[in-house]
Amino acid sequence: YCVPPKGSAQTLGLLEKIKPTLDKLIEKQTFVKDMDEYNQLSEEDKKSVDILVVQLGTTCAGGVIKDQVVNNKNMKWVHSLSSGIDGYVAVQEFKESDIPLTNAKGAFSSILGEFVALGVLYHAKHLERFMQRKAEKKWEIEPMEVVSTKSMAVIGYGDIGAACAKIAKNGFGMKVWGVKRNPNDCSELYKSYCDEVVGNDQYERVIKEADFVVGVLPKVADTEDFFNMESTFSKMKESAVFMNIGRGPTVHEEDLIKALKDGVIGGAVLDVFKKEPLAQENELWSLPNVLITPHCAQQDKEFMSDCVFQFAENLENFIADKPLSNLCDKKKGY
Repeated sequence: YCVPPKGSAQTLGLLEKIKPTLDKLIEKQTFVKDMDEYNQLSEEDKKSVDILVVQLGTTCAGGVIKDQVVNNKNMKWVHSLSSGIDGYVAVQEFKESDIPLTNAKGAFSSILGEFVALGVLYHAKHLERFMQRKAEKKWEIEPMEVVSTKSMAVIGYGDIGAACAKIAKNGFGMKVWGVKRNPNDCSELYKSYCDEVVGNDQYERVIKEADFVVGVLPKVADTEDFFNMESTFSKMKESAVFMNIGRGPTVHEEDLIKALKDGVIGGAVLDVFKKEPLAQENELWSLPNVLITPHCAQQDKEFMSDCVFQFAENLENFIADKPLSNLCDKKKGY
C-alpha cells in the first residue's frame, strides 16, 4: 500500500472495514509513505508484491509504480482508492505495460452531485448576498430565481456527471445536456437524466444556452486549459455560472479570473484548482459570486469507506480470476 505522508493509521482504519476479506485472501501487507520507506524494503519483499494499492493523497506512488513495473515480474494489478488516474499513467513504463489499473469510479458520484446542486442553489438563491446582509444585520429584500427554469451543461458526462444531471433534472426540473467524447457510449439510464447527450461537436451550442456549465473532465493531454476564454467563457451567457469538480488543470485560471472580473460570466463554483492549496494571493479568493471549497466536495464523515468496499469486491474477483470492475483505459487516461 502507498499511503499518505502522515502514515498508515488512516489506511489501517479503512482496511479494518474489510478485515475478513483481507484475512481470507491476503498473505502479507506492507505500507510505505515515501520512497525512503520503500527503498528500505528488501529486494525479496519488493519482488513479492502482487497488488499495489494507492490511497488518495499519496506522494510516492509514481516512484513505487515505476520500480515495480520495471523490476518486479510478479506485479499483476494496481488499484487506486481515488478516481483520477493522471498520476499513474504519467509513469510511461506502467502506461505501456499490460498490468491492469482499476480505480474508485462511482464511489464519489452521489456526494459530488449534491455539491453541484448546492452550487446551483447558492447562485440562484443569491446566498452570498443574503449572508453578507445577515452579517450587516441588513433587512433588504431581493427576488430569487426559480431553478426549474434554468439549464445545465455537464462537460465530461460519466458517472459523476450523471449524478449531477440526475439531481438537476429529476430533482430541480432543469433542462440538462450531457457532453461526452463518444455520446453513443452512454447507458440508457444515464441518457434518461439528460434532455440530450451530445458529442464535443455540440459543445459550443450547449454552453451558449446553459445557465450552469459544469466541468467534470479528467486530466489528460487534451484537457489541459480546456476551459478558457476563447473556448468557453466568452461563449457563455453573462449571467451563467461555471463550476469545476473535475480536475484543476482543465481550467485556464487567469482566463476565468478575467471572465469573472469583467462580467463575461456571472459566477463560479470551484472545488479543484491548478495548484493546491490555493495561494492566499490568488484573486479567486476575493472575487464576489465565487464559491470556493478546498478540494473536499467528495468527502463525508465516512470518506473512502465505499472505496475500500469496492476494493474488497475487486479483490475477490482478482483471486477468483474474474474480470476486474472499474478497469481504466491507461492510454486514454480515464
